[in-house]
Amino acid sequence: MSGQIHIQGEFIIKKGKSGEFKKLIKKMSKSVQINEPDTLHYHFYLDENDSRCIVYEKYTDSKATLAHHNGIASQTILPQIFKISKLNRLEVYGKPSKELKKLLGTFDAKIYRFVTGFAR
Repeated sequence: MSGQIHIQGEFIIKKGKSGEFKKLIKKMSKSVQINEPDTLHYHFYLDENDSRCIVYEKYTDSKATLAHHNGIASQTILPQIFKISKLNRLEVYGKPSKELKKLLGTFDAKIYRFVTGFAR
C-alpha cells in the first residue's frame, strides 16, 4: 500500500446549527480544493436529520495531511465549525509519520494500519 492517509471523522452538530454548519463545510471544501493539491478526497456526508456529519479525507501522504492541518481552511474555518459541532470520533487509516501521529493524538484519533486488500 502507498503512503496515503485516509481519515474518517464524525461531527455531532448542535441543535439549530445545521444551516450554518452546511455553509461552513462548503466554504471549507472549496478552500481545500483550491489550496491543497495533495488532498485527494474531501467529502462530507450528513445524516437524514442534519445532526451528524461524516467527513472522509484522503491525502497523498503524511506530509499532505500535516499541510492540511496547517492550511488556511483548517486554521480559519475549522475553529468556526468546532463552535457549532463536536468531533465525536476520528479514525485514521494508513501509516502516519511520527509527527502526524503526535498531532492525531491531540484529537484522540484511533489509527488503523493496513493489513491486506485491494482497490480497483
